Amino acid sequence: MRNNSERHVSLLSEQLRNKTFAQIENTANMVLPLNSSASNLARYLSSSLNGTQLTFTTIQTEVAHKLFLSFSTIPFVSQISYLGQDRLMYSFYTEEGHNERQTFAVFTNSSSAVCYSQPANRDSGIPYGQPAVVDAKTVGLEILGWSKQSSNGTMGYASQSFIGIGLNKAKRKLFFNTAAMDGRAKISVGFSVQLVKNEYSNLNFYGADFYLASNNGQIIVDTKIPHTSINAYNGTISVQFKNLDGTHQDLSGNQSCKLGNGERGQFEVKIKEEKYMFYCSVIEIAGLEAVYSLAFNAQAMGRNVHKHNKEAYLLLVFMFVIVVVSLCSFIIIVFKAARRDMFLCAALIKQMELSNQAEKKSLNKSQAFATASHDIRNGFGSITCKINSCLDYAPPQLEQSLKLIHDETMNLLDILNSVLDASKIEAGKMPLKMEEFDLAELVEKLIDLHYHRAIEKGVDLILDPIDDSLAKFRLVKGDRVKIMQILSNLITNAIKFTQEGHICVKASVSKPSRNNALVVCNHHNPLNCWTRLCTKQKCCCNTSNDFPAIQQNPNCMEFTFEVDDTGCGIPKDKQKSVFENFVQVKEEPTSGEEGYGLGLGIVQSMVHLMGGEIKIVDKDDGERGTRFQFNIFLTTRDTVSVEAEEQENNVQNHGLIRSYLSHHLGMQFRLSPPRSEGCHVVLFLTGEKRRKVLSRAIDNMNIKVTEVRKINELARLLDRIKRNMDLSSNLTNDDTNEVASETKDTQDHAIPHCKRSNSSGSSNVLLIIIDSQAGPLSELSLSVVNFKKDLQNVTCKFVLLQDHVSPPCLPPFDCVFTKPLHGKRLHEVLRLLFENRNSPIQHDRTKTSQEIECQELKSGTLPTCQLEEIVIPDSNKKSSSKELRGKKVLVVDDQLLQRMYASKLLQKEGADVDVCENGKDAFDKVFKSLNEADKTYDFIVMDCQMPIMDGYQATRLIRKEEKRHGIHIPIIALTGDDMNSHIKDAGMDFHLTKPLKLVDLYALPLTALH
Repeated sequence: MRNNSERHVSLLSEQLRNKTFAQIENTANMVLPLNSSASNLARYLSSSLNGTQLTFTTIQTEVAHKLFLSFSTIPFVSQISYLGQDRLMYSFYTEEGHNERQTFAVFTNSSSAVCYSQPANRDSGIPYGQPAVVDAKTVGLEILGWSKQSSNGTMGYASQSFIGIGLNKAKRKLFFNTAAMDGRAKISVGFSVQLVKNEYSNLNFYGADFYLASNNGQIIVDTKIPHTSINAYNGTISVQFKNLDGTHQDLSGNQSCKLGNGERGQFEVKIKEEKYMFYCSVIEIAGLEAVYSLAFNAQAMGRNVHKHNKEAYLLLVFMFVIVVVSLCSFIIIVFKAARRDMFLCAALIKQMELSNQAEKKSLNKSQAFATASHDIRNGFGSITCKINSCLDYAPPQLEQSLKLIHDETMNLLDILNSVLDASKIEAGKMPLKMEEFDLAELVEKLIDLHYHRAIEKGVDLILDPIDDSLAKFRLVKGDRVKIMQILSNLITNAIKFTQEGHICVKASVSKPSRNNALVVCNHHNPLNCWTRLCTKQKCCCNTSNDFPAIQQNPNCMEFTFEVDDTGCGIPKDKQKSVFENFVQVKEEPTSGEEGYGLGLGIVQSMVHLMGGEIKIVDKDDGERGTRFQFNIFLTTRDTVSVEAEEQENNVQNHGLIRSYLSHHLGMQFRLSPPRSEGCHVVLFLTGEKRRKVLSRAIDNMNIKVTEVRKINELARLLDRIKRNMDLSSNLTNDDTNEVASETKDTQDHAIPHCKRSNSSGSSNVLLIIIDSQAGPLSELSLSVVNFKKDLQNVTCKFVLLQDHVSPPCLPPFDCVFTKPLHGKRLHEVLRLLFENRNSPIQHDRTKTSQEIECQELKSGTLPTCQLEEIVIPDSNKKSSSKELRGKKVLVVDDQLLQRMYASKLLQKEGADVDVCENGKDAFDKVFKSLNEADKTYDFIVMDCQMPIMDGYQATRLIRKEEKRHGIHIPIIALTGDDMNSHIKDAGMDFHLTKPLKLVDLYALPLTALH
């Protein structure tokens, strides 16, 4: 085994030696071949200076520049020189300093032995400063020797390489290479020997001693063997021992390193009882022949091998011990793991039993919660029914108290609904109830509903239609109730946390983009992500309504809403948490605003349900409050017919008419008519934001509008307008600009004058809208009276806006409207521009149908046309006629008040109502009507949870009996639990929540109701 190891070590040693030899030779080949650089430079100078007399001036101007260019571009060059036969010389070299390298120029301007040294610019090589005289002997005898040799020898292009002393002060050795330049001079290029030393010092010689010298014995890398020197000459080396007395003892003789055929010289030398094996060979470095040797200590290698063998044996024993210990440890670990698995299995079985018990408890809890919510809804329904019954007969003194009780009852019911909504969302049972409705009207009603509550806090609630796109796509199909809940929650929160300023609700419509194709679920909120409906590839909140499949509908539009307030705001670090359930942000504990933290969590879930996202948008620096933004996707109904488009192309209508017809007729007019001549609206309103919103909305209708801030500005403006109206019809444009510029400093926009139509005899139309809160009513009235005096040739209407209902007319104003001014109410006000009469009109008129006749005005603004107004039916409006007359209805409910209220409500509609208090009595009545040839019931209103027999079992029995007779009676489930999933399974057709409402009843697609 030992012999095998020794043979292996010998083979490995030979491989390492060969690898070392290859590294040495490759390093020599990688050193820059300066001989070619010198030859190429000599050729270049010969060709460029051909026939030129090489005087010192020529050398200084032409040769020196080319020398410096080569000196700057050839890597690692430390010195470059020009040596002429006439002993003229010019050299550049670098001097190493502490911080930087300095370039010097050395030259002789005559054949004398006097040299001059001068610093040179490192960028251009031009000497500067005073030249210093330097003796030629101090700059290296080799340079002068080259000149002497060049004067006696032949000059060709042959190059010469050697090691010499450079011009630097440190007298460092340099590799020099010279080349003759057309027989008149030589070019010398040199680089530091230290570069070669550094290259070889980085090599790994595996413990061997390395020696390198030129062929003439100049040492480049000296040996490190103690008391030993190596001499190289003409391809041979000799090893000598240094005695203590300074003499040298030859140990090897001259050993040749030029053996040929790629073989290397090899000999053994004994130095102080240590045997060394020397390997030598010849290499070429930058054109210079050199000799190198590698000396290996044979005895040290043997000692290392024996030492490593012992270490190997010890390592083998150690590894064997480790394997044994590891095997034992593995067996112990496996045994412990098996034992632990047994305990875990036992704990798992126990935990499964506990989980089953917990599931049973949770199921019982859910059932109890459903029963409790049903009972609570029944209780609230009974209270509401009784209050509604009492309101019909209550005296005025008691009516207000009953309404307050009714409102508080509905608030408690809303709290219960919030908890139930959270439960439905968590269970993934929140469906979308798709219906067609007017979204613009819904938003306007919501603003009207919350406006007075905001005004009571001193906050203005504003509807900003932005680009009127909502009015263009007002008829949509979606879940009206959920959209109303989303907006109502955001507006309510804004009012709650805003103490001053305004709340602006913005709405816009656009085509859906691909970026909104998928809505990513929020994993942190279980109410917002239903994992049962998420696919493996994308966590996309899919529902039964198949979002985003609705976005593939060509009529699908993206509706974006913003609720922007000037309240206390929400800190950025808490903006994400506000959408979590049961979380509230309370910066001021004493603010008194309480809640359950469910609102925004439910809002976010509803927005996700309709394929959108809700977020808090950052406001500009210095702006207070919070800005909520959400988007939803709804399908719109294209209501523009071909005939309407043709009529639109023929009628050059005003922007107001376009908006008004769009609102009332359900048609979208896509014209952009020119600005009407002579129409002018003046806005004198409180609140900067409301003025800007209304001004932009009116301006979008191509109607001239002017904003007024103060009552004194209103008086000056009215006086200015009146004087302009009295001017002649040929008033020049210069006068007009003067009028506009005089009042520019008192308002946001220049006060425009009322333009007269180009047609002769045309009249101006002026509409002035004044807020009753903008100033004292007496002063406002006085301004109006003064303006109306001696007013001729102009149609002028004054509109007063008040917070509460007022008489139809309040002199001297033409008409009075209630605030807020937006939407339909704004269109009613602006319609006064086109009524050619001065009589006041009543606001908030309601008509079932009417004919709108466009009379051709004297000014010729509008041509005559006939348009029929088609009024969209209001689903919330109660029917005045008894639509259930002759219908036979069965009401089944165990609660007496609920039963009485439902029967009374249906009897008012003309229905013949039978009542019973449980499912068994209901089945008996239906059985009797089917088998005794009596008139069957047109529909049944049935409670689900009742004693003796519930509504589900009664429905199943009724369905079985119906099959015998081949008829089907619609059954409407009436329950307090709108999460009930057993309704369809039992065979019920429709589902309504308590208490019964005619609006919900008539909304059902029931043949008996229509």
